[in-house]
Amino acid sequence: MSGVRLGGAMADIHHCIDASLSCQATCEAAMEQLAANGMRADSEPMRLLRQCAELCELNARALQKDSRLARRTATLCFELSNQVARAAWLDGNLASNVLARDALQLARACRPLLFT
Repeated sequence: MSGVRLGGAMADIHHCIDASLSCQATCEAAMEQLAANGMRADSEPMRLLRQCAELCELNARALQKDSRLARRTATLCFELSNQVARAAWLDGNLASNVLARDALQLARACRPLLFT
């Protein structure tokens, strides 16, 4: 992995991969919790979390493979994780605060790859 396409240091790339995988796990756990509480799979919160989890996984894979699409996936992760963090923060319960924290960490981890 060269990191040339992204312009980021290897440490930045690894940090973004780790944050992507962590956010993916948190989004999946939040989906499970919502489903256990009876929320429908086609509801807006579930769709947002599913998109986030899937995009996080795709981003981690693209970065690991030094894909030409890695800048795009990182950009999308940056944007979507900010949306997830905002929605989770506005929800206000403790589990949502964990989701907001992980989503913001992902946005911070991807940012150096996009704006350097």
